[in-house]
Amino acid sequence: MDTLPDHATCYAALLRRDRAFDGVFFTGVTSTGIYCRPVCPARTPKPENCTFHASAAAAVAAGFRACKRCRPDAAPGSPAWVGSGASVRRALRLIDAGGLDAGDAPAAVEALGDRLGLGARQVRRLFARDVGVSPVAVAQARRLAAAVRLIDDSALPMADVALSAGFGSIRRFNEVFAAVHGETPANRRKRQMGVPKMQLSLSRYTSPVGELLIVADGEAQLRALDFSDFEERMVRLLARHYGSFDLVPGVIPPAIGAALDGYFAGDLTALDNIPVATGGTAFQRDVWAALRRIPAGQTQGYGALAAALGKPGAARAVGLANGSNPIGIVVPCHRVIGASGALTGYAGGVERKRWLLAHEGAAGVI
Repeated sequence: MDTLPDHATCYAALLRRDRAFDGVFFTGVTSTGIYCRPVCPARTPKPENCTFHASAAAAVAAGFRACKRCRPDAAPGSPAWVGSGASVRRALRLIDAGGLDAGDAPAAVEALGDRLGLGARQVRRLFARDVGVSPVAVAQARRLAAAVRLIDDSALPMADVALSAGFGSIRRFNEVFAAVHGETPANRRKRQMGVPKMQLSLSRYTSPVGELLIVADGEAQLRALDFSDFEERMVRLLARHYGSFDLVPGVIPPAIGAALDGYFAGDLTALDNIPVATGGTAFQRDVWAALRRIPAGQTQGYGALAAALGKPGAARAVGLANGSNPIGIVVPCHRVIGASGALTGYAGGVERKRWLLAHEGAAGVI
């Protein structure tokens, strides 16, 4: 594969929307978490917000999700997908034909190597050199591209979309799709069909630990709560859970405002009955429901929380679900700590986590 052009060359091509570079690089926009083709009609981002990637799979592996306007994930035949070596080209054809199960990465790469007459280590090295990402990342990106086409161009049920695109389970399909595209497969189809956007109201609450953003629906159910200095992240999480929505200024629902007043005044049970509504996967919702069962003043480790859910080996998955929680404080992810008692993994900042736990009378945290 040709060397990726330098930053200045890529950005100049982006400014011109130069079709000669379509497929040569993909632009990751750090301020939005989206990646695009050079010909994308959207407003050109600032140069300091741009990162450039040699393939769509590399952009996905770097944590970006596909732009909904230029569809960079729907063109796997572009030059950026083609490796320079015969073995890589053959491997890509095998992946296209479903010859790699991304659900079990080590075994899948081993099996792919067997079909190529190569060791798994050599397969990974060739892909790193010629494609820029692992075989599993390529397989996942291609499955997602196939799923997008089926969602947009067919009426297949989502279970059939997942299986036709090569995913081994509906749950895995929903999790990967939401993580990459920022919305569930079902929400994408609704948006494509012109289903009206969800209407959400945004209000602000002054708390002892900083201004809080409160997002509620028309039934005064809490959909998101975050600190105002993390508004961009909150909007990203809402998009991931609900797809397209309208966020309009509103007033704090009285019941939510009164509960927050009570909590910060010392009534630690005041938040227990606030009605919440969350998107997310079934596993994420189970984790978030479990968080609300941790009493104020107590803490729990990721492993213990996983065990309480009947999944003792899922501590890492619990941590990821914890980090995707859209409703801070009320769904108390701050009560989950490291096995050593360290205050780790709080998106609002460790000092805020320490304050909240101290306010609740938790003991023994570091």
